[in-house]
Amino acid sequence: MAGALTKTTTEQRDLAVIEVQTRMVACDGGGGPLGHPLTYYEIGSDGTAVCGYCSKKFILAQNA
Repeated sequence: MAGALTKTTTEQRDLAVIEVQTRMVACDGGGGPLGHPLTYYEIGSDGTAVCGYCSKKFILAQNA
């Protein structure tokens, strides 16, 4: 699944933790005027990544 990327959606704007299916994630804080610059993160060996702007936590799903 090379090149797979999960990007936050407007519906996920208020979630503190987001379960993802890919090791690469992109966060813009949910988009729109309430968001922040688009940043990319790779899920680490602990199965998580945290956005440096909004502290949203991404967790790799068990079945991913």
